[in-house]
Amino acid sequence: MSEDFFRMLESRRSVRRFETRRPDREVIERLVAAACSAPSNRNRQGWKFVVFQNPLEIASLAEKVRATAATAIANAHPLTTEYAESLPRHAAGFDQAPTLILVMHKKNLAAERAFSSPTLNALATGEALSAAMAAQNLILAAHALGLGACVMTAPLLMGDVWKNVPDLPLGYEPTCLIALGYPAEKPEPPPRKKLHHVLEFRDGHE
Repeated sequence: MSEDFFRMLESRRSVRRFETRRPDREVIERLVAAACSAPSNRNRQGWKFVVFQNPLEIASLAEKVRATAATAIANAHPLTTEYAESLPRHAAGFDQAPTLILVMHKKNLAAERAFSSPTLNALATGEALSAAMAAQNLILAAHALGLGACVMTAPLLMGDVWKNVPDLPLGYEPTCLIALGYPAEKPEPPPRKKLHHVLEFRDGHE
């Protein structure tokens, strides 16, 4: 059983092309239940999951993200990177997904008063990291159930788009967006760094 688990981890891929059918409510509830089993800072479970399945709303969000990104690039410094120039396409790459899940983390107002740096705020509260671990649980559970998923952060660079989504949970901020559905592709495994490039032991041995 342990080898099955490791094989599942190694076989998961980020899926960006989906079938038109969408996961039903029971499947999504099961995925979110798996997400909620993730560890969280002081067990606060400071996360929310907002599910979008209306194709018109998803298309509208993608168009707003694409337009906002295009405006940002047009007003940027001429020495923009190739990534920046392709940002409108990448940021709106969720437009064909039958389901979107906006993962959100709770703001910690006490930490905001204690630290002036947004980075220190995030480190002090751990809420964003907790929500990210929940998102990892969710995409692994999706893979185990035969679904495909892709975690996206580029769409959230267009912050005004998400601020204007009505009825989002108060006191929460976006962590990431997950495009979800039944896969219409089987991506090849991407190259991975060798273990010796990422692992260091500080045990005093050569």
